[in-house]
Amino acid sequence: MIKLIHFKSDLKHIFREKIILLLFLIPLMIPVLFRLMTELLVPFLNRYITFSILPYQSYILSATLLMTPFSLGVVMGFVMLDDKDGKISELMSITPNGRLGYIVNRMMMIAVFTFIYTCFSYYVLHIYLISLLTLLYISFLLCFYGSTLGLILFTIASDKVKGLTYAKGLNILLLFAFADLLHSRWLTYLAYLFPPYWITKIIEQPTNFIYVISGLITILCWFLFFAGITDKKVAF
Repeated sequence: MIKLIHFKSDLKHIFREKIILLLFLIPLMIPVLFRLMTELLVPFLNRYITFSILPYQSYILSATLLMTPFSLGVVMGFVMLDDKDGKISELMSITPNGRLGYIVNRMMMIAVFTFIYTCFSYYVLHIYLISLLTLLYISFLLCFYGSTLGLILFTIASDKVKGLTYAKGLNILLLFAFADLLHSRWLTYLAYLFPPYWITKIIEQPTNFIYVISGLITILCWFLFFAGITDKKVAF
């Protein structure tokens, strides 16, 4: 079902459009930028004010890692919207792989790069230590999260112009990764429903079985819900 030719075709599409290419490369730039800030900007500020990033290191790592599935999910959504405009998805739906095969192929490309980019971001940022097993698990979760964001964008947007607007709105989900910093019980309870919150909790307490399982269940529920909508309700 998954063919290398689809990867090559998608990559050509990505490199052909500047906006999509920028979104595709942003996850590689963010950890470098954050690393420079922690290495250069923070020591400079410490000359004038008393400030420590130690209590916030896990949140910085979480935000950096979460930017990868967001950017790549938007890339996936834009590629699928282009397919919809070009009637390519209609042609794919009548192939032996069918509509499901088309969706899986699009998700696999984003999942592969999300996994690679997540590991890259962690080692470049190098701000908060987690075990290799935890990193691999978080990368696995973010693969599904990135695909989910792509499906959401494809489902709610009719074209790339609207898609770019909706993508900015989806970025608000990142704020739930910082819910605990506000010390608001109702906000924390609300954050339970969103994947970014659990990514932060797993980074902070990777041995907490409840956090590990809750993160998995939350992300899979989001993924299955929007995959079902895309498969059943979106007209190809």
